[in-house]
Amino acid sequence: MASKHIALLTDFGTEDGYVAAMKGRILSLSPQVNIVDISHHISPYDIYQAAFCLNNCYLYFPEKTIFVVVVDPGVGTDRPGIVIKTSHHYFVGPDNGVFSFILEQEAHQTYQIEYAHLDWEVSPTFHGRDVFVPMACLIANDRPIDPYVQNVSQAKTFLTSPKKVSDNTFQLNILMIDHFGNIILNFHQKDWRKLGYPENIGVKVKNHEIKKIQATFGVVPPGEFVLTWDSSGYLQIAQNQGNAAKTLQITRDEIIQLYLW
Repeated sequence: MASKHIALLTDFGTEDGYVAAMKGRILSLSPQVNIVDISHHISPYDIYQAAFCLNNCYLYFPEKTIFVVVVDPGVGTDRPGIVIKTSHHYFVGPDNGVFSFILEQEAHQTYQIEYAHLDWEVSPTFHGRDVFVPMACLIANDRPIDPYVQNVSQAKTFLTSPKKVSDNTFQLNILMIDHFGNIILNFHQKDWRKLGYPENIGVKVKNHEIKKIQATFGVVPPGEFVLTWDSSGYLQIAQNQGNAAKTLQITRDEIIQLYLW
């Protein structure tokens, strides 16, 4: 059987043995699998950060990679678990928004895991080890998952479209503030395309106006703010060699105004 890859993304850290338990389960069920650690240092319970991290990397993994994402504040509740199949990859984890970008960007089939049909022991507080890893290993072993899932037509997403306020003004939400303090907004290059690729575009944030989209950070002097596209095609507010979010005292729940002139 050809080797497959299972990629793990969690908020577990590495000091408590939770990641090791998942890896041990994988190696017991699918010893031929290559295990890849994306990150285990997502901030606890931060579904948005997990989704953003996954979006930044999944396209660059080999075909048939199985992504197991466990950032799961609702573990053991009526929160469903899901398996998503796209044309190139599989995704297994909680239906809580961690797969928002996958659902938005990929043609997919979604399956809800039927817990009552699982014929092995499941801890209500550790679905990563006892639900999501065994489902991933079934896929890796080329075994059918049909006895344990049902087709569903939709899954949970937190992504929203820019809100049009007037012909020239939109309200944007913050998707993520990354490690560098870049403020990543829910305005994608496809939204820009729909507007006709306007050059005269800017954002208003606190008492600052930042005009025109630049190619990269270094086109402005150190310390200045700049609008660029992030590597996944989302508009971001950055500060060259600085931390835009800290300097502007911005939190994720704030609204940013985008305008055309």
